[in-house]
Amino acid sequence: MKNFTKVLLALTVYFSGIVFLQGAEIESPGTPLRKLQRGFLNVALWPIEISNELSKEKKKDTFPPSWVAGVGRGSIFAVGRALVGVYEIATFPIPYPADYEPVVQPEFTWQHLPSSDKK
Repeated sequence: MKNFTKVLLALTVYFSGIVFLQGAEIESPGTPLRKLQRGFLNVALWPIEISNELSKEKKKDTFPPSWVAGVGRGSIFAVGRALVGVYEIATFPIPYPADYEPVVQPEFTWQHLPSSDKK
């Protein structure tokens, strides 16, 4: 019975945390919290860089196969984004660069993904 209570408590904490995260919004630009949030998201979402580079290379027919270049370049970009994220987390109270501007562009990894809007 004690194990069941522990599992139930753990699940309650886990799912209440998910609900909290779904309500999170992007902070306004130029604040230390935006820099902290950007750093966390860069660390958490670094694999998107690999998929983005693979999507850019999918139409090329070259030797070696284009996916090799996509994985290689994406891996380098992913490591860079993760390291910048760690830097931004560690230095979030310091207003450097000026006004807490992003170190890498685009600011968030999903901003350079292809749009699904068909015009």
